[in-house]
Amino acid sequence: MATCPPFDFSGKYYHTSGDSCVRQSSFFGDKAVLNQGVGYSVILGFGAFFAFFTSFLVWLEKRYVGARHTSEWFNTAGRNVKTGLIASVIVSQWTWAATILQSSNVAWQYGVSGPFWYASGATIQVLLFGVMAIEIKRKAPHAHTVCEIVKARWGTAAHLVFLVFCFMTNIIVTAMLLLGGSAVVNALTGVNIYAASFLIPLGVIVYTLAGGLKATFLASYIHSVIVHAVLVIFVYLVYTTSSKLGSPSAVYRQLVEVSSQSRICQDPISHNGQSCGPVSGNYNGSYLTMLSSGGLVFGIINIVGNFGTVFVDNGYWVSAIAARPSSTHKGYLLGGLVWFAVPFSLATSLGLGALALDLPLTASEASHGLVPPATAMALMGKGGAILLLTMLFMAVTSAGSSELIAVSSLCTYDIYRTYINPDATGKQILKVSRIVVFSFGCFMGILAVILNKAGVSLGWMYLAMGVFIGSAVIPIAFMLLWRKANAFGAILGTITGCVLGVITWLSVTSIEYGRVNLDTTGRNAPMLAGNLVSILTGGAVHAICSFLRPQNYDWETTKQITVVEKEKSELAVDEFKEEKLISAKKWIIKWGVGFTLVIVVLWPIFSLPAKEFSKGYFTFWAIVAIAWGTIGSAVIIVLPLAESWQTLQSVMLGMFTNDKLVEKIEELNFKLETIIKVVPDAERVYLLEKGKIKKNETPLQLDHIS
Repeated sequence: MATCPPFDFSGKYYHTSGDSCVRQSSFFGDKAVLNQGVGYSVILGFGAFFAFFTSFLVWLEKRYVGARHTSEWFNTAGRNVKTGLIASVIVSQWTWAATILQSSNVAWQYGVSGPFWYASGATIQVLLFGVMAIEIKRKAPHAHTVCEIVKARWGTAAHLVFLVFCFMTNIIVTAMLLLGGSAVVNALTGVNIYAASFLIPLGVIVYTLAGGLKATFLASYIHSVIVHAVLVIFVYLVYTTSSKLGSPSAVYRQLVEVSSQSRICQDPISHNGQSCGPVSGNYNGSYLTMLSSGGLVFGIINIVGNFGTVFVDNGYWVSAIAARPSSTHKGYLLGGLVWFAVPFSLATSLGLGALALDLPLTASEASHGLVPPATAMALMGKGGAILLLTMLFMAVTSAGSSELIAVSSLCTYDIYRTYINPDATGKQILKVSRIVVFSFGCFMGILAVILNKAGVSLGWMYLAMGVFIGSAVIPIAFMLLWRKANAFGAILGTITGCVLGVITWLSVTSIEYGRVNLDTTGRNAPMLAGNLVSILTGGAVHAICSFLRPQNYDWETTKQITVVEKEKSELAVDEFKEEKLISAKKWIIKWGVGFTLVIVVLWPIFSLPAKEFSKGYFTFWAIVAIAWGTIGSAVIIVLPLAESWQTLQSVMLGMFTNDKLVEKIEELNFKLETIIKVVPDAERVYLLEKGKIKKNETPLQLDHIS
């Protein structure tokens, strides 16, 4: 009987037919590896746990730290979030289902260049957004959303246009979260894909309703801890402990062996199904090279698309608004660098692991994000599937909660407060915010069902996002960075760029492949053309219009944006000093632009002379991935705890000593406020009694005040 290469997993991926080996045509087939009970337990169990636990944490903060649950607190978290938690939020917010799934798919397609271009192409936006975050503090310190700033500067017409693009961004991101999440849950557990689409957002809705932005921040930290713990497990499993792989040299040896084999091309249209090398466009057809035309094209598409989903996603503006001024720039830089490890380290292990194990994945399975679960199952069996499912659930729910708050704040401040009820009270704002959170949470499930019915995959949506929203990126950046940028150019550039991007995308598809459908429109050439035309046209049109008729804006109207409920700030006065903010801006420009050049220009250039990686070079590459993942995980887990240690002590002290402490302080504060209202000279009276000032001729009856 034949021995089936390269591994014989008890006949699971190969079976014998007479004296020959027959390769299984699909890894997952029709039968799920886990039963539906596990799937529902993860979805409903984790959802209920986080709904209860994060709501409990918010209650503890309110009871023992004195947080006030107003509409401002619900939507901005008090504008006092520190560096570690902001970084953790950025990592969690930017860790989509696509981060875990699509990054491994491009590793499976292009080899080592895939994870690198995914990570670098989606990190630089966060690094550079740190500049925008500082500019918000300088030029619109009381804003709640990006569209509020647009209206204050450019008026109603621009406000409505950018409101549409912001909503489009939130819908696209939400779609990718649920498409990836429901596909993996269905593949691993057999849970109905439509049921998963509705159940996944359920727990998110509950804790977001209860605690608003602060609850999502606390949940994001817990999610980040779990995601990075599982990340480290998988990285070390592939490169140190697995019996099937277990070392960089073993992975390298298997990748070389797989690269030498011939297989059916991934692009049957352009190659007519003929046999060819493993990766058309890679140097020597090898997975072990950065000389990859497909990888580079994907990198460009990735960069353009992710500029849209950062700069046009109100969630990132909300996080910047919530951060304290001294933490904003550091939080975004740290968050970007730590996030780099998630796709880079994870896909360099699970994505390349799928290739090294020569798993019989189909292009459709890979496109739907099933590469990581396949590797996890091959190495750990059901335990790996459960770990991957848990990791994915954390990513989907955490980023989903951010989208809920982003949409809620847009609807509340940019529609309700702007056009329906300009004199809305804090209670009305809070009520509308919660209604929108619930409504959009339900819409998330309906949207995922529609897209799944239409056959839209995670990979298609990920590549297409820049075509639809990329045109708004440069105008939004100009809004805070360039005083000459005018409203007409912003509107014309954004709309024209989007329309021309879509036309170019579909035209190139028709010319290249002769037909336009989900399969052909999702290929690299049309996606690259559409993405580039969209973002470049939007920026060029806006720039030309602004040079012809410059606005010469001074940002006075953006500084006049008001809060609904004024609260006592815990921030030091010097946090808002112009010179301090200018210094922070210079810092983030230096380090943000510096790291951008390193990971997008210098790193790939220095790797090109290696051509096809040697065993030593690949070992070094793997060690970098392991180290980055390990150090990044340690930082993002420990730093938020260290920075919040005093708050944690206050909560613990209140819980185990005097749980009435904060209530008494609040009661005392209320009495003092009453005194000041009843007796305008209360402070002077107090000083008189203490002998701090001389007695005057206006006596006050202190006996009436106790």
